[in-house]
Amino acid sequence: MTNRQTINSFRKLVQERNADTEYTNQDLYNILIDQAHWLIKREIYSGKIYSNNSLFQTLGCQEVIETSTIDECCPVKVNCKIYRTKEKLPETWIDSNGPVLRAVTSVDGTTEFFVTSPTTWQNKRKDPYQQMSSLKYVFPADGYLWFPEHNPHFVNVVGFYTDDISSKSKCKKDEKCVRFMDMQFPLPDWLHAEMMQKAIQLMIPSKQMQPDEQIDKNTNRKN
Repeated sequence: MTNRQTINSFRKLVQERNADTEYTNQDLYNILIDQAHWLIKREIYSGKIYSNNSLFQTLGCQEVIETSTIDECCPVKVNCKIYRTKEKLPETWIDSNGPVLRAVTSVDGTTEFFVTSPTTWQNKRKDPYQQMSSLKYVFPADGYLWFPEHNPHFVNVVGFYTDDISSKSKCKKDEKCVRFMDMQFPLPDWLHAEMMQKAIQLMIPSKQMQPDEQIDKNTNRKN
């Protein structure tokens, strides 16, 4: 569902409950996205997110440049060439291992880079058995992707991004601007109903018990 469809559905629910309808689209989006973020974090740690291909987007044709190991942002200090993406990645959902990335490949798809951590890569580099491996590695740090020893020049990055990134690909020229309301709302379809319910509960608290009702209940308990 797009942001427009999600917000309109939520506005209808709010109006059905005779609540204040003077909310702007941005107001309603902010309420919804707060609940969506909580639900997504829960699903990430339960592992359900990873089996849903539709949640992952491809950030295409990201340029990779050579950098120095004395760069203060460089996550490793080694005597080999290090390369990184020229620009930081869009904000990505995080799990216990870091950004949720499904694949990092060369643009033509012939080379895949194994996503790891700087520490794990350095340990593998010291292992004589691993030195014979043909695997190529990449690790995320400080918002960039870092490529030790190999420069792919341009890469595609398949990840679970917090927002719609369809306008951020570098592969296509003269791409049409996508309006915010027409971007995809960043939540799995199966969680929309729960998000709406939680958002409504937040906006419209349960009716408080009237004082006379409380007195009657107290009287009944005494009898």
